[in-house]
Amino acid sequence: MSPSDTEQCAATDGYRIDFEKNFTVELQHLSGSDCRVSARVFSLGKSLQVQENQIKLALALFGALKDDMPAGVSIAISHHDNCLRLCLEIVSENNDIVMTQFQGFVHVAFAYKQTYFQNKSAT
Repeated sequence: MSPSDTEQCAATDGYRIDFEKNFTVELQHLSGSDCRVSARVFSLGKSLQVQENQIKLALALFGALKDDMPAGVSIAISHHDNCLRLCLEIVSENNDIVMTQFQGFVHVAFAYKQTYFQNKSAT
């Protein structure tokens, strides 16, 4: 990752980091030294039936894996880009803790995304 891979995102005080093709993480400043990190898993389909199927699979997978995820990771539907995302709020003033939580989240989010698409193609 280089500085050219980082750009301002839609949220104020936020940045988008492109780790690789189709895997982007966004950082958003909350207050003080707190931040929210989110990773796009996939864009929701246009029809309600497709969306329902996507969300059911994502929730089932999240439920099966939640015990292996870092504490505080949640799943959300982003209204600004109609995507399903994994999210984590990082609350710490210790740079080492922040970096460890950020790196752990990036690894988990990427693995979740890969696992989602493997399970989607199996159904």
